[in-house]
Amino acid sequence: MTTAELIVKFRQYIDEPDQTFVSDSDVSTYLADGYREFRNMVCDINPVIYNTTQNITLSNAISHDLANVDPKLLGADAVASPGRMVRLNTIVKRNSEGRISERLEAVSNEQALDVVPCSYYLANTILRFSTRLTGTYEVNYVPESTVNWTDGNANFIDNLTPFHDLIALLAYRQYAIVDGAESEPILRQASTRISEFREYLQARAYDGYDYIQTVPWYS
Repeated sequence: MTTAELIVKFRQYIDEPDQTFVSDSDVSTYLADGYREFRNMVCDINPVIYNTTQNITLSNAISHDLANVDPKLLGADAVASPGRMVRLNTIVKRNSEGRISERLEAVSNEQALDVVPCSYYLANTILRFSTRLTGTYEVNYVPESTVNWTDGNANFIDNLTPFHDLIALLAYRQYAIVDGAESEPILRQASTRISEFREYLQARAYDGYDYIQTVPWYS
C-alpha cells in the first residue's frame, strides 16, 4: 500500500472523509504514530528487516562518538539518508572476502566490558569498546522512518505491503484514545492482524536469536 491509500483507509475507519473535524495534519500525525508502533513491532522480533549499514573507521580506538565523527548516526545532524539510528543491531568486521571475521558483543553496562572480551557498550552517543580497535567496522542498525505522511501522495512505505493495513488500524487505536469512543469491530480486526503479523515476522526470522526476550504486544 502507499501513503495515499492508507490515508483513505484511516479516514474510513474513523468515519471522517473530509477535514471538517479531522484535519489532514491530524491524519498524518496519527498515521506517523501508527507506523512508529508498526516498526517497533517488527524490530521486537526481527530488526534486520529494517537493517541498514554504515562503516566506521577506527584507529587504536577505545571509544567512538556516533554523533561527532562521520558518518554521524546519532545527534541533530545525523546522516540524512537512510536516517538517524534508532536501534543498534550488530557491529562486525569483515575480511577481504566479505565474510565476518570479528563480531563485537553488546553488553548492558560499562563494567561488563572488563569481563566480556570483544564487546561494546553504547552510552548515549558513544560506543565504548573492551579493547582498542583498528580497522573498518560495519555498523548494522535500524534507521528512523523517513516516510512522509503529510503530502498525500502515493509514497512508498516499506516492503511489508501485505500488512500495511495494520498501520491504519494502529493509527485508529491512537485516534480512539483522543476521540473517547471505540469501534469494537475495528479493534478486533487490529488484534487479529497483530497476531497474523507476529506469525509472519517469526517465520521470516529463520535463524532467530540466541536469547529470549519479552515482547509486550504479544498479549
